[in-house]
Amino acid sequence: MFTLFNASDIFLVTTTPTQILSLLHIISDIAFERIDPQGNFIVIENAGSIGKDQDMTNWSIRRKIDSKDYIVYKFPDNFVLQSRSRVYVLSGIGRKSSFVHREALVADNIPTWDTGTNMCTRLLDANGDEKALFNQKYK
Repeated sequence: MFTLFNASDIFLVTTTPTQILSLLHIISDIAFERIDPQGNFIVIENAGSIGKDQDMTNWSIRRKIDSKDYIVYKFPDNFVLQSRSRVYVLSGIGRKSSFVHREALVADNIPTWDTGTNMCTRLLDANGDEKALFNQKYK
């Protein structure tokens, strides 16, 4: 694992013995913390300082798996991610699993976040600006 620093952006690149290349691009205090490999949930963290809560009204997650259509989740109106906290966004299957977390939103219209060979997940703010990117490629 190695980390590259570039002015205002942080990149984290990891490889594993099973040849999975992961690229995490952090642009702001709001970032992907984890994406479940089985497609059950996505975890987003607000690493901002105390009192730096983020209103995520009209924010969205856009996930592209191989050549399939985009999976799009829009955050509910008036959803605020508190500073120094995280939220799990569960897929329909994730909701039915034994995984339960009190800080969770359920994407009822998304059966699974899906998996594949090339996976690109973006977090977009209300203006459509990218705030986080998580790329995974299995070889």
